[in-house]
Amino acid sequence: MIDFPPVHYDWALPLTKAISYIDSTRLVRGLTAGIQRLFQQRDYIDRINVFPVPDGDTGTNMAFSFKVIHEAVQKAQGLPLKQLMARLADASLDGSRGNSGAIMAQYFHGFSESLDDSKVLTATALVKASNAGAKASWTAMSEPVAGTLPTVLEDFSLALERKHDEGVDDIRELLEYGLSCARESLANTPELLPVLKKAGVVDAGGQGFVDLLEGIWSFIESGVVNETLVDETDIFLTSSTTMEMDTGEHRFCTECVIEGDALDRAAIMARLEQLDCSSVVVAGGQKRVRVHLHINNPGEAYLACEEFGELHQQKADDMERQHGLMNQAGRIAIVTDSGADIPLEEQERLAIHMVSARLNFGAKEYIDHVSLQPSELYRMLEECDESPKTSQPPVGDFSRQYDLLTAHGYEVMSVGLSAALSGTTQAARTAAERFEGRVRVFDTESGSCGEGVLAVIAAEAAQHGMSLDEVEALLEECRPLTRVFAIPQDLSYLARGGRLQVWVKKLTNFLRISPILTAKKGRFSLAGLTPGIGASPVALGKAAVRRMRKETTYRILIAHGANHEGALILRRYILGRHTRVHSCHITEAGPALGVHLGPGGLVLGFLPQPAQLN
Repeated sequence: MIDFPPVHYDWALPLTKAISYIDSTRLVRGLTAGIQRLFQQRDYIDRINVFPVPDGDTGTNMAFSFKVIHEAVQKAQGLPLKQLMARLADASLDGSRGNSGAIMAQYFHGFSESLDDSKVLTATALVKASNAGAKASWTAMSEPVAGTLPTVLEDFSLALERKHDEGVDDIRELLEYGLSCARESLANTPELLPVLKKAGVVDAGGQGFVDLLEGIWSFIESGVVNETLVDETDIFLTSSTTMEMDTGEHRFCTECVIEGDALDRAAIMARLEQLDCSSVVVAGGQKRVRVHLHINNPGEAYLACEEFGELHQQKADDMERQHGLMNQAGRIAIVTDSGADIPLEEQERLAIHMVSARLNFGAKEYIDHVSLQPSELYRMLEECDESPKTSQPPVGDFSRQYDLLTAHGYEVMSVGLSAALSGTTQAARTAAERFEGRVRVFDTESGSCGEGVLAVIAAEAAQHGMSLDEVEALLEECRPLTRVFAIPQDLSYLARGGRLQVWVKKLTNFLRISPILTAKKGRFSLAGLTPGIGASPVALGKAAVRRMRKETTYRILIAHGANHEGALILRRYILGRHTRVHSCHITEAGPALGVHLGPGGLVLGFLPQPAQLN
């Protein structure tokens, strides 16, 4: 929940009183009112979003881009105006989402860079800064398109300039005229962009900017912020959108921040234009630049960006899959993290939303299943002497997923990796706090196939129409019945990552035995030893079958580290000795466990079929 300032302010102005300057306090309060208005209109803006792709998220992206701005400027009240605007511009870059967020970030950077060291913003300075921002906004796009947000920004700024050239120094009068012209510009966007005219809508990004101005103007007129806009249900809970979506030829909405010295936005833009991509936006200054584009292979974009500086805040959203999942059955959406090993076809069949873990080989960061596939991971493990490090998804990654789902009317059950193994589930809980019960987070006390089979159960329960309480109760019932076993091919990876003392590896090699691991009380521990060195499918199968009741039907998941043949042998062994099996899927193990088991490792998770899902 955003902590907005009190409702009444001390600079309320009568309608007849002119405004000769804006100081940092006035700027923060005016922006607060504008942001509140933008939040109120978020759902409507999402519904009219048809360009560059009709993905129904422009309102959400703009609202949460400005949420970051609001939080930054609230902490900066009292700073000199130039410093405040510099902080606002940096926050807009950090928080920007989507095309419109990045374009607004470029507008604010241009605005900020044009300011001198004056303590207040006069009419002359406002006109100059807004024009600089509008011109900068056009440079953010690889292929600028008339009838979009930069058009409205430009028409607004030119209107301020025209009125000021007539001798008007009253900022109140300038903004009133600028707002009127921005409304006209917005209404004209369908005439400039045929896709808008065909859909019968105006540009969504331009609408967001006009809504921001509307909120600022309402505040200038009254000096009061409408209390109803502060209610959390107005800000964060929106109804489902039903717009048909064509994501175009590129699947992933990809973003990152590049940090360096003397960054050249034009050069970065030119490099990205060499890729097979679209919707390229490059915003920022000489030290930090945010990149947004649509592409089929996010890894290509990250490699290109890495040529210019250090990468941060990487994220890639699968627009095609997100849209398909919006049509899922039931009103409960299931989210898990990539610590869960689930076959892709099962994720898609059951509409399971996956939040990716991060992986670092030295200074280079990868996003699991986005910029690094499991097969590439195992190749790198064999080729690199350096031990990679896994890191939990940032809170913001969970927040984005929860935002998307709750904005479309779903409640969320987030099924997480054992909190005893990782901070991933705590990150999920932190992100869930502001959703006031609409997002629940469940600790599986497991990982890999154990976490995966519980996420599958939750997803099937959701599709059966169970309530959030019923799904949670089913998970509570199934958690203690879920078993996970794993066997490494080579203990070197456990030792290299610090999960196993080197002397234990030497001892097991000397005795020619291999450990079988299991999840117990949320941690992986020793379940037993088996003769021979390496990941024996038969030994792992025996360990599992011994713990299966003959009269019980089981769901089984098998994951492997580039060892598909071993996984097939394991499956044949189990099915040959326990015929009461609901399903037995095979997938490649992700990095959460894979970096420790290494290439060749095998993991097995199983769970009795719940009677509720028969």
